[in-house]
Amino acid sequence: MEASIFNKIILPLGIVIIMYGLGLSLTVADFRRVWTNPKVMSIGISLQIIGLPILGFVFCYVLRLDPVMAMSVMLLSSSPGGAITNLVSFVCKGEAALSVSLTAVNSFLTVVTIPIVVTLSLGHFLGAEAAAEVRVWKLSMGILAITIPPIILGMLTKQKLPDFAEKSEKWVRKGTIAFLATIATVVCIRERTLITEHYDEMTLLAVGLCLLSGAMGMAVASVLRLKRRQVLTLSIEVGLHNSAMAIVIAMSFLDMTELSIFSAFYLLVEYIISGILMGVMSSPVGDRILGIGALPENR
Repeated sequence: MEASIFNKIILPLGIVIIMYGLGLSLTVADFRRVWTNPKVMSIGISLQIIGLPILGFVFCYVLRLDPVMAMSVMLLSSSPGGAITNLVSFVCKGEAALSVSLTAVNSFLTVVTIPIVVTLSLGHFLGAEAAAEVRVWKLSMGILAITIPPIILGMLTKQKLPDFAEKSEKWVRKGTIAFLATIATVVCIRERTLITEHYDEMTLLAVGLCLLSGAMGMAVASVLRLKRRQVLTLSIEVGLHNSAMAIVIAMSFLDMTELSIFSAFYLLVEYIISGILMGVMSSPVGDRILGIGALPENR
């Protein structure tokens, strides 16, 4: 019963609160950037929605991962962005507005894309029988229910009660970080035997996937000659995954707890990597990397 309450109530409710907090930071203008800044937005969205699943599949194929681990990687790769990307982009002096817009747009797109990637991946790695047990429309409606309404409610709160929204956003942001760390820790403790047995492998996979994802965002943005802050922002947005969403999908919607273990472990790893990145980029070293005070911003 305790596991059922955690999986079916606490986890989805936590995502609802996180999405409400995201809505508190959004305005209609954040969605308009798709049209006002189409090049950068289209690059970011393409990398997250299309690039990450492709990278995840290649990652699994090259390393010849076992079916469960491969499916775990694909689930994580289909869940781009996340609750902490906006904070990390802000602290690292990236383009916070771009980060917020990508998070907002992807929150709507992934209602459709995650079920498709998950179903195809289940069929490929775990067999047609496993894929047949998943109803795409039902999974899509489940994701929609815990993301879109709370985002819209948050946006309406910001519009109608701006003072309340501003005060609440700070507390929700702090609560989000604590909640994400808590669920990752809970899952890791529950599965500590398995994690201990495969600790080295999972660490290498988590660090490798995070760095490769970020490197892909940085490489593509650099080749397309985006501004330095845009390159940094896309690297963060592509490199950090929505681990919490992957955990909820695995445990609450698919009833496949084994697929949540890697996402929980990855969440803790990306916290560490994010902390290191924020420490570097918020220092004078970060200013030199971005060319602040020495070179034009768009160099």
